[in-house]
Amino acid sequence: MLKIRSSYLLLITLLLFSQFPVNEANAHSVLEKATPENGEQLEETIDSIALNFNTKVENGSTLYLVNSEKEKIKPETINITNEVLEAKFNNFLKPGSYQVNWKIVGADGHLIENQYSFSIAEPQNKEPEDNVTQSEDDQNSAINYNKHNNQGVEQQKSSNEQTKSDSDQSSLESVIIIFLIIVGLVLLISTFVGKRKK
Repeated sequence: MLKIRSSYLLLITLLLFSQFPVNEANAHSVLEKATPENGEQLEETIDSIALNFNTKVENGSTLYLVNSEKEKIKPETINITNEVLEAKFNNFLKPGSYQVNWKIVGADGHLIENQYSFSIAEPQNKEPEDNVTQSEDDQNSAINYNKHNNQGVEQQKSSNEQTKSDSDQSSLESVIIIFLIIVGLVLLISTFVGKRKK
């Protein structure tokens, strides 16, 4: 009977002790989701990274990036909301590969750190849009050129009409002046001839 009780006690003790590592492992925070994801190649640049864990993340948790030139890039701000750690960067990240190094304090107080990588692709060459923009610019230039030319033509017409009007006026004045000179000469000659006859 004592042996059976001892066997039961030993078995219960082993079962209890075997549960401690499992419970401890379950208490550790595990990264469940990352944005961007591990190995992801992004088509567009980003300025923030979000990590979702299976337990609450405590203050003091942080992350930083290392780019392909081995430069360390620290975030401008880190916001922690329950299980989510979000890092916001000052500027959009340049194309290239990045390693995310994160270090968190889990709900159980343990410090956990790890890393993963992602990359940002070089932007595609957008020639069609540039061509459209260029042709629109060309059309606008042509419209502006035509407007300018039309204004120039109108100004030239107006100037020609003004010149014509001015020349008509000056020729009329010239005719009047010549007529007055002739009349004056005729009067002068007739006066002179009249005095001689006397």
